[in-house]
Amino acid sequence: MEREIRLKAILFDLYETLITERENGVNIMDFGTPECQSPASILGISEELFEDEWVKRRPGRMTGVFSDYFTVLKDICTISNLDADDNTLRELNEKRIAAKRLPYQNISIDIVNTLKELKRNGVKIGLVSNCSAEETESLFLSPLFKLIDEMILSYQEGVSKPSREIYMIACQRLDVKPSEAIFIGDGGANELVGAKNSGIEAFRAKWFYNRKINNDEFPSIEKPMDLLNIVKSRK
Repeated sequence: MEREIRLKAILFDLYETLITERENGVNIMDFGTPECQSPASILGISEELFEDEWVKRRPGRMTGVFSDYFTVLKDICTISNLDADDNTLRELNEKRIAAKRLPYQNISIDIVNTLKELKRNGVKIGLVSNCSAEETESLFLSPLFKLIDEMILSYQEGVSKPSREIYMIACQRLDVKPSEAIFIGDGGANELVGAKNSGIEAFRAKWFYNRKINNDEFPSIEKPMDLLNIVKSRK
């Protein structure tokens, strides 16, 4: 039987893996506003049309085409022929930034302790996240920052999951082979398939959000500390 390759690095997703915007499985910050509402009514557009335009811009939001929430809203207004005041858009931008700070103020102690234990065991920690700039503004001030060896943020790299490129960037910066790493995420954005296609073993994190995935082929992890069992089995 072929010997198991030693695990040298763990790549983590961010949302619903290291931090959460959910309570009891329900997203409490839709569109990133504290009121859990989209800005559609403020802009004078229907909820359905705003959501459609918002989703269309996801690739651009994730890869830095749009520098912030303001530019996304401005683009939606321009395309939809809406006469929205820039000051209103800036106020909405500030609300989103404020909302996106909240998950970093309530980071689970289990997550922090797990990352500390992984590092004590000599495991490198990487973050591979599809995100926009305002979503990670508070990351650099959070307890997670000092525990993560390399942060691969899609808006900085110009590429997002599930593209093979973003996983390869993470492995290169951590100086590991794909076979020496595993990826942990809740499964959004087809990220687990992306990791697998990059030669990285993937596991589905269930501790914040038990995402329902059809034909789910990936082993799941119930608690963050369960990762230590995987590390110990591959020393």
